[in-house]
Amino acid sequence: MRFILRFAAWVLVSVFALSLSSCAELALPPESLYPQLAANSASTSEGVIVNIAPTPSPAALLSPTATPTPRPTVTPILQPTVRPTEVVPPEPTEALASRAVAKLDATCEETTGKVQDGNFKSNIVGRLQHYFIYLPPCYDSTQAQYPVVYLLHGIPMDEKHWLDEGVVVAADKLFGSGELPPYIMVMPHGDYALYTDTSGGDKSFEGVFVNELVPAIDSRYRTLADPGHRAIGGISRGGVWALEIAFTHPDMFSAVGGHSPALAVNRAASNYDPLDLARSAPIDKLRIFLDAGDVDWTRAGTMDLSKALNDRYIPHTFTIGHGDHDYPYWASQVEAYLRFYGAAWKSEKVVEKLLAEQPK
Repeated sequence: MRFILRFAAWVLVSVFALSLSSCAELALPPESLYPQLAANSASTSEGVIVNIAPTPSPAALLSPTATPTPRPTVTPILQPTVRPTEVVPPEPTEALASRAVAKLDATCEETTGKVQDGNFKSNIVGRLQHYFIYLPPCYDSTQAQYPVVYLLHGIPMDEKHWLDEGVVVAADKLFGSGELPPYIMVMPHGDYALYTDTSGGDKSFEGVFVNELVPAIDSRYRTLADPGHRAIGGISRGGVWALEIAFTHPDMFSAVGGHSPALAVNRAASNYDPLDLARSAPIDKLRIFLDAGDVDWTRAGTMDLSKALNDRYIPHTFTIGHGDHDYPYWASQVEAYLRFYGAAWKSEKVVEKLLAEQPK
């Protein structure tokens, strides 16, 4: 009996000792039990969650697909008369092209124009200023007068800019096929200091253009020297000048084109800034064409100008083409530009009027 009691007492003491040992182990901090987790804990006081089961590797995440910025949809107030995409005209035969140009003179068989260079005296600059001029087919064989378009270059380019963009080939095609009535194109040099460092006024490139260049061209060539047959356009820095000059002298022009105008870097006073002039100048009778490439840094400023015109319900054409601020984009659009400038003269049948004015 005594043996049984002693054995039972020994068992109770052993169980009690084992219980105390387990409690002591559980009292240890989690870092001691799971040292691999201690290294990942941001703080010794931070609770550590132990996942006994193995953690599955996270599924590989697909890299997000770049979502292209949607191209803004711009709806001109009026149906655009010119689109930047090339419209393929019917294939004219050589005879048809000759007849189209020969409307001005039955004996003229020319289908191409010619480029000449000239100079005019500028008192503002203090020296002669150079220009290129394109004279349309049969200019020398008639006494007709022609509409004139002034085309301004970008920076750091010069008066050869439009020639390098292929404007002569485009004009020969459009005039020679009879798609557009022939007109004169003048490409003046912008004196660097005035062209880049002034914004407007009589002592700027505006003064050279309005007070010296236009009178010189009208006196030397057979231009239709009235606002209805005079237009101005420009690329980049030239686009800013074209807009500034036309917006401050809307009584001199029927149309203006700002092709990738560098409005974002223009630092003009408000009375010379096209963005400000668009909000107040009396330009509701001007035909206005704005465009830029879809990846061109000038696109945002051009859109702002279009919005300013929309806010005043001023009709204009605004297009976004495919391209950057570079030669290839402008070369791809040059025919569209020429169509825009000549559209009104085509609709008023300038060719027929010129024909009627020829001496019998």
